[in-house]
Amino acid sequence: MSNRHAQRRAAKAARRKKLLAERRKVAMAEKQSPRAERMRRMAAAPIHCCLVNEALFEVGNGNLLLARKAADGRMGLAAFMLDVYCVGVKDVILRLDDPAEIERVIATLGDVQPLTEIDTACARKLLRDLVGWSRSIGLAPHPDYAGAELLFGDVAADACVENFSFGKDGRPLLIPGPLDTRARIRQRIDALRRKLGENGFDFAQLDEFDDDEIFDDDGDIDPDEGFEAEIDDAVESVTGMRYDPDLAPDTAAWLELDEDDRIMLAEAYHRRAGIDLPNLKAHAMIHVIIENQVALGDELPVRRAIERLMSQGLDRHDAVHAVGSVLTAYLHDLMTADAPQPDRLEDYKEAVERLTAESWRAEFGPDAGDERP
Repeated sequence: MSNRHAQRRAAKAARRKKLLAERRKVAMAEKQSPRAERMRRMAAAPIHCCLVNEALFEVGNGNLLLARKAADGRMGLAAFMLDVYCVGVKDVILRLDDPAEIERVIATLGDVQPLTEIDTACARKLLRDLVGWSRSIGLAPHPDYAGAELLFGDVAADACVENFSFGKDGRPLLIPGPLDTRARIRQRIDALRRKLGENGFDFAQLDEFDDDEIFDDDGDIDPDEGFEAEIDDAVESVTGMRYDPDLAPDTAAWLELDEDDRIMLAEAYHRRAGIDLPNLKAHAMIHVIIENQVALGDELPVRRAIERLMSQGLDRHDAVHAVGSVLTAYLHDLMTADAPQPDRLEDYKEAVERLTAESWRAEFGPDAGDERP
């Protein structure tokens, strides 16, 4: 690997660390109030400004900002990072701070690309239409989009008569950004291929990623163990978390992560542990679903089941696999059923409640001839 590539990746990881630190600062300052309710309350405050980058549609990406000033003197800001050529709403920054700090953030974003005023109705319509379009090509908006969009309050998108078109020359064009990891690029390409087919979109190769680093001779993403190790380190560094199924992740920190980051952390664990799997991503997704269900507390019986299985002699990793085996059977039944089965979730809960270490070992454990995945 060249020094130039190593330096760029280090700089990219540093930028992601800074962005995560910004998010955590906001979360710590406002943790007493749920995000959606906080946005609803702030949406009643007068609008301070609504801005968008002037060259958004010329360069394909930029920011849309909405700020409101509350009666208590504080100012709320929702900053949407947009990719109008492909991804849609790539990221969201929410700030509730004193006006001077919010103005500093706005000025900083304006220094990157000049900002201009946009009618609030047109801003909301732009976001609504962009998210609808990106979903139609297989790409969901950033998880914080729905909560941040509440800041528009009663602004009616339909009051805007302007029409927006997305993509480049009528086609989605995926351009890797400075914060995009190779794994995230891979995920987006896979999603676009599933929705649009092999030739339904364009991909802009940047200097940061050589062609032979991204694609193999068949046009598929080319795995690189050394590169994957760097990505694993970057993800763990940026999220501030290293996943280990033998240790329950901190619930608040886990739920704060994007779903993609949770999956990448689970993948990183299995690569680090040297566990060879036929489908690492699918296996990691099962881990993540189980950990998500554990984080729900008593809403599902999963947390209690894992504690019960551990008391029966399983380590936590095997307990996650045990519940995961029930989940896999549940998902398989759902996908292969000839008709809707509204009671299947209750069946899943009951199966988890019945699960024991002995029953799992008999069907899936080492005694059944399988090594632990």
